[in-house]
Amino acid sequence: MATLNQYRKRGLTALLSVLHRKWVVFRLQIGRLAGIGRTTQAVHNLFGFLALVLSGVYSLACRGFDWVWRVLRRAARYIDPLAELLAAAGAELRLAGLRLRSRSAPRDRLIPCMLLLTATVCICTTSFLGIELKVSINGQTMGYVSSRSEMEAILDRVSEQVSDYLGTPYSLDLDVAYSLGYSTGGQAVNEESVSNFILSSLGNQTARYVLTVDGQVVGAHDSRTALELLKQRMLESNAVSTHGGRVEFVQDVAVRPASGTDVTLMSIDEIESRLSGNTSESVVYTVQAGDTVSAIAQKYDTTVSAILSINPGLQAEKIHVGDKITLAASVPTLSVKETVTEHYTRRVGYETVKQTTDALYTTQSRVKQAGVYGEAEVTADVVYVDGQEQSRTILEWINTVEPVDEIIEVGTKQPPKKAATGSFRKPSNGYFSSGYGYRRSLGDFHTGVDFAGAVGTSIFASDGGKVTYAGWKGNYGYCVFIDHGNGFTTVYAHCSKLLVKVGQSVAKGETIALVGSTGRSTGPHVHFEIRLNGKTVNPLNYISK
Repeated sequence: MATLNQYRKRGLTALLSVLHRKWVVFRLQIGRLAGIGRTTQAVHNLFGFLALVLSGVYSLACRGFDWVWRVLRRAARYIDPLAELLAAAGAELRLAGLRLRSRSAPRDRLIPCMLLLTATVCICTTSFLGIELKVSINGQTMGYVSSRSEMEAILDRVSEQVSDYLGTPYSLDLDVAYSLGYSTGGQAVNEESVSNFILSSLGNQTARYVLTVDGQVVGAHDSRTALELLKQRMLESNAVSTHGGRVEFVQDVAVRPASGTDVTLMSIDEIESRLSGNTSESVVYTVQAGDTVSAIAQKYDTTVSAILSINPGLQAEKIHVGDKITLAASVPTLSVKETVTEHYTRRVGYETVKQTTDALYTTQSRVKQAGVYGEAEVTADVVYVDGQEQSRTILEWINTVEPVDEIIEVGTKQPPKKAATGSFRKPSNGYFSSGYGYRRSLGDFHTGVDFAGAVGTSIFASDGGKVTYAGWKGNYGYCVFIDHGNGFTTVYAHCSKLLVKVGQSVAKGETIALVGSTGRSTGPHVHFEIRLNGKTVNPLNYISK
């Protein structure tokens, strides 16, 4: 046990020695800080108040030592040998605490004052100074920021301002340094100061702007205002003022800062001259009715050979409606689109309604009620490009006068056997011997067709109708005329005998005469004519040979 006690004493001695050294160092540090802020009575009063607070804290700490001592004593009854060591250490700590209390009794305000001073320095540092980032640009202090991201945002905005000033995108090449420091407020980085500092270091830079059409540079100038005015003037000069609508360029015309300093400057007149000219552009043209390749070439200020060269396989004499032809056309550099809201009156078409009636034959119809057009008030957006209408969008359509339907009656009654059928058959069973039209051998115009046959063979009515003539008629000899009641009349000539009379109705295929060679004839045959509204037509368009 004696050896164990020796170890205990040595351990406690070493522990107390370490604690004593730490306590001395702590008192020295507090003593140094205690010399700050003694000049005012208000500070002393503040220290006195905080000293009272800290004295209370110190008293509670001493009571804590007592509580620890009691706990260690109770624990020592059950834990051996560690308990004995802890009990001894607790006793030593308690004695040390008593000694400290006895030593600090004459100067019981010193330690609280030093602790108060430490707290005051910390409060003043954080409240009035504040630890922030000090920013320097190219060695010049700009002020303080709370974070790097705040300064980077300021530099981004200043970069945009500098780019606008120069008229070209500009990347800041700066030496930006950050360091920790105390800020007393009012020392924050000023964005305007940063901008002025950077601009003053740029030297003489020339701002340049370019005018582009669909992304292609037309010209560059050092005045953005002059280019914008030119753009507006070109728009107004190309607009069709009679419409008075919303005017804009078809192309994307823009004025923007030049992307480099090597852009060649041009005068406003030179840029305007370029905008007023034409450019070569590929155009796909759809052939319309009546078009020819030469007419298309003239319309687009090109040549037929140029069209053929860029359209392999195209034959100038064989183009059809709807064909697509590629053209290298000369088109204006700028085109103006004008959207106009127009109000006008439009005629409204009527519907045709068919009704059936048994008062008419199936081959007949008649208008029971004539159709009448209506009227409508229309509002539409009309788009003009260079004065030519391109599209029309109806916004509103209001019928002011309703149209009246046309009513047509269609017959349902079957026609009698002798009524016209609307189609024709051969007038005889003979063979075709002469056609319709000019005959070089006889030197005359043949108004019908001839079918040769033996004298006395039958001649048939080509379609049903009423006989309007039956007798002798000059060069026709004996002949028959039949009116079919639908604009058509047929003639049968050179007959040897007539079998019908005027006013008689005949059916299609009924025998009306016999083949002969009367009148001006070269032999037995039937001369057959078809007349439409009094004029002869080629019978072979209605019958076969």
